[in-house]
Amino acid sequence: MFLRKLNIEFKYVNIYIMKSIFTFILLLVIGSSTATAQIQTLERYLLSTAKLELRSGPGANYNIIGEIPQGTQVYVITSGYGEWSTVQYKNGNGFVLTNLLKEDNSLAEKERKLKEAQDKIKAAQLAAQQAIAVAKENARKAIAEAERLEKLAQEQAQTQVKLTERELLLAKQDLNAAEKRRLAELQATEEALRKNQGNVAQSGTVPDKSTSNAGSSNKPKAKAAPTNVTRENNYSSWTKKTYKNGATPKSFNFKGKYEYKLDNYLKIEVGKNTDVVVKLVKQGKTPSDDETVRIVYINSNQTQFIRNIPEGEYYCVIAYGKDWREEAGTNNGTFTKNALYERGKDVLNFYTIKTSDGINVPSYSLSLDLLPNGTLQDENYSDDISPSAFNKF
Repeated sequence: MFLRKLNIEFKYVNIYIMKSIFTFILLLVIGSSTATAQIQTLERYLLSTAKLELRSGPGANYNIIGEIPQGTQVYVITSGYGEWSTVQYKNGNGFVLTNLLKEDNSLAEKERKLKEAQDKIKAAQLAAQQAIAVAKENARKAIAEAERLEKLAQEQAQTQVKLTERELLLAKQDLNAAEKRRLAELQATEEALRKNQGNVAQSGTVPDKSTSNAGSSNKPKAKAAPTNVTRENNYSSWTKKTYKNGATPKSFNFKGKYEYKLDNYLKIEVGKNTDVVVKLVKQGKTPSDDETVRIVYINSNQTQFIRNIPEGEYYCVIAYGKDWREEAGTNNGTFTKNALYERGKDVLNFYTIKTSDGINVPSYSLSLDLLPNGTLQDENYSDDISPSAFNKF
């Protein structure tokens, strides 16, 4: 009777231990699978291997609009531009060389810690099995001693498992925190895009067909208003200035405004008979609320792109002529030969448009020139605005 009782109690203890181990292993497999799935959900974040030049287009000939420090995490929008990829960085986007990006390995350390925790669990399981074997051997000698040793082994194994489980939990929490940060950045990017999907004010112009997201339509040509030649002879004390194509005249002491996440543009083609200074003005609720966002000097026979224009409705204020001069100590500048000034009548609607195919980003083309005789059209027309009015914009 004594031996039969001994065998029954020993089997009960053994079955209890094996069930506990099986339950723990099942929880470990489920937890590990969840952690692995969470890691694989993010695929579009890459790291820069060197300091990146963020450019306005997919090529080294495009303007540098920002720099990204080495090791910075960026969100890749698309890699469909040959050697270049479009990336989201902070509140703007641009183009960088694809070969300077690499997979984000920031989770590697977290995965290593997770593997270490799993290895410790396996070691704890092996230790528990060895302790159970020792307990079985001692049980043959004395029931009391065997029960004591089994209980002690179980307590030690449970303690070790609890410690290992806590390490595993901390590793999972660390992984989850990293994932939440990335999801928060992704949500911020999507929110910024949603803000650009408001109602679009209607105007008489249509988006340029050549934009990456634009629909099929013809390019609108904003024509200059008819004006006449204005001769200026009182600028001998003013300083003559020459500028490269696309520069902002220094006399205006002006800093332009950009929206780098919008890949839009205003293309301005200037003919052979004049230079121009173009002011791109955003319309406000009232004329006093109008705001100039860009000022560019464009030489004759040149084409200039004004890019990354903030959303809104715009018109152009244009100075035509030759021999650009600036008055010291003021914000005044003017052409002194064949000088003409006008405020364009065309409204350029740069609000983005949400369509079933995505977001439509409008762009426009503008052609400017004088006739060979130095006029826009009819010699009887006068300037649309005065030089002083031009300088006030």
